[in-house]
Amino acid sequence: MSIQWPLLVFSLLTGSGGALLAFTGVAEATGVAKKTRNAAVACALVLLVVGGCASVVHLAQPANIMAAAANVFSFSGISVELIMLGVNVIVGVAYLIASRKEASSSVMRGIAVVGVIAGVVMTFVVGNGYVMQSQPNWNTVLLPLAYMGSGLACGGALYCAIMAAFKEDIAEFKLVGVVAIVAIVIQLAACAAYGAVVASAIDAALYWGGCVGVGSVVALACAIFARKTPLAWWAVFAAALVGGIALRAAMWLAGTGFIDMFSLAAGRAVLGV
Repeated sequence: MSIQWPLLVFSLLTGSGGALLAFTGVAEATGVAKKTRNAAVACALVLLVVGGCASVVHLAQPANIMAAAANVFSFSGISVELIMLGVNVIVGVAYLIASRKEASSSVMRGIAVVGVIAGVVMTFVVGNGYVMQSQPNWNTVLLPLAYMGSGLACGGALYCAIMAAFKEDIAEFKLVGVVAIVAIVIQLAACAAYGAVVASAIDAALYWGGCVGVGSVVALACAIFARKTPLAWWAVFAAALVGGIALRAAMWLAGTGFIDMFSLAAGRAVLGV
């Protein structure tokens, strides 16, 4: 199967954007990285919006776009992605407005908790939409878990990299950095498990070299080094980004036969066309 690049970009950017929002929530709830939070949320919104535009590019025709919008509450894989995309954007905008108006700490922490939940769910649903019986190499919960790990690793590394850009005190990295490292470990475990399940179908060099090797092992090594040298978080983010691309590209190449996503959805009456 050929790689569907608009969908690859959609899942990578929106998953990373959701994770970035979640890490901002962690920072807000724990009272660290104050200089970074608003910039990180703004960056998350950019990733979510650009990712959403990539999804629209894949829809291609106005009729498909209107059909998807009209059936957004069908709770299919596509509609859940769109719902969570909207929820994450709303939470991000609400956070920036509340921050600008200097809302109370309880309000800010409430939004932060919602942001953590919405962001983590976003990283999962962008992979869960591909789980289907007609695609045996995708028909496992390990696939969305790998997507979740990838999104969290990218978002966590990017948050720490933005912290480094704002020259946050190294003590501020202690909690957020540990959470980011945990995210990379989750990615490593989930991607290794998914790779083992579909080992005979995936491109070994692309998956084990790009996704697991660079995206997880190299990223983890750089993250450990970054605990003392914060600017190294940019290297962590770059490695995680390479891994995220490799994961999604390998998934598409492991698909059995060409899928027209919207013909499939129409056949199931998901889009109502």
